[in-house]
Amino acid sequence: MTLPHPFGKNLATPVGQLFVLILFSFLNFQSAFAQDEEKPASVVVDDGAKSPDSDSSIWPRFHGNNGNGLALNAKIPGKLTEEDFVWKADLAGGGSSSPVVWHDRLFVTSCDQKTGKLTLQCFDRTQGKQIWSKDFQQSVYRVHGRNSFASSTPAVDEDHVYIAYADPEHTILKALDHDGNEKWTRDFGTWISQHGFSASPMVYKDKVIFFNSQQAHRVPAGASPGQSRVVALKSSDGSDIWTAPLTPTRSCYALPCVYKNADGKDELVSCNTGEGFFSLDPETGKRNWATLPFRQRTVASTLFADGLIIGSCGSGGGGNYLVAIRPEASGTVPEKAYEVKRANYVPSPVAVNGSLFLFTDKGIAQCVDLQTGGQHWQERVAKGFSGSPVATSEHIYILDEEGNLHVLAAAKEFDEVCVLPLGESSRATPTIVKDHMYLRTDSKLICVGAK
Repeated sequence: MTLPHPFGKNLATPVGQLFVLILFSFLNFQSAFAQDEEKPASVVVDDGAKSPDSDSSIWPRFHGNNGNGLALNAKIPGKLTEEDFVWKADLAGGGSSSPVVWHDRLFVTSCDQKTGKLTLQCFDRTQGKQIWSKDFQQSVYRVHGRNSFASSTPAVDEDHVYIAYADPEHTILKALDHDGNEKWTRDFGTWISQHGFSASPMVYKDKVIFFNSQQAHRVPAGASPGQSRVVALKSSDGSDIWTAPLTPTRSCYALPCVYKNADGKDELVSCNTGEGFFSLDPETGKRNWATLPFRQRTVASTLFADGLIIGSCGSGGGGNYLVAIRPEASGTVPEKAYEVKRANYVPSPVAVNGSLFLFTDKGIAQCVDLQTGGQHWQERVAKGFSGSPVATSEHIYILDEEGNLHVLAAAKEFDEVCVLPLGESSRATPTIVKDHMYLRTDSKLICVGAK
């Protein structure tokens, strides 16, 4: 039996209201709505975040427009060989950050893991020629074996490119213009984490949004628990617009996305261990709602697709799971649509053609029905994935950790169309602009597609 939503009833007493609200919230995110078959809410992608192919010449943040990883109109072959390489360029160092693009300029970061030097490079995306590069210094400190000092992907808008990096004493967010001139810098203080820094900024209208989630449990010896918050800065000068505090637990890395609720208002949504899913007003930072907490760390970015908000949590030791929720009227806690066990942890998912495609750290790919979570197929395709998949209307593209590009059919039947070795390892996510895809390996940037 499906219980009535607590926000839809006026109970007789305040005590009664509180009791029903607590009881309902508990049941809602455990099992009561696991089989819910209601229609998805009438919601659309935010105009300020740009819909999938509203401008195919930009890829402004990690995992593309609004973090959905889609370039539906791009014409990129499924069967790729080295003959499809348009150009190959040297990077200044290693790292797992992904390229971002604003028309003909491509921006990507690299690092020297021994010295802590971070380099931001700007390329002509059509020819692969470096236009400029800038170096920044951070202290060397211990990070997870799969992390690096260049894991954070930049964000870009028509005026600036924004980069973030951190060490135990500093958490830096910096803006440069497209010619490499520094315009402003913010230092948010200490960075506390078990695994190192990997928080990527995003742009919403005239604001830079930074999900600054830090460790409060199992902190390094001698360190104080970190403070977690989402901050919005004015993109023109880096001044504060709002700060939204979060429950500090584990450092989480789920980059937010934006959707329009049923009332036509934008909501900024993400997920972490302390709040579970949560929604903020992107203009003021005021919290709209939050669900029950996730049990583990969130790393994959939050995804909005076909009326669902999707997030996952996990750990290197397993226990990973994905949850999809349905947003309804503004101000109400969304209902749980379904849960997928043994799901993705680090790689973000991608949704296309009515299906949700998930890739695990251990190299397993699976396809589930986007609206129900029912499994279509599951196959081992690689030894491991750290990067996330991207998709056109026909194909899914993902790099494995050994540097092989896997191309799968974007379909309910499993079909591995192609495996293209790139010659060295990779933990980055592909970028698609127009009919070209940009692939980052440990030391190279490769453009594939139409010549």
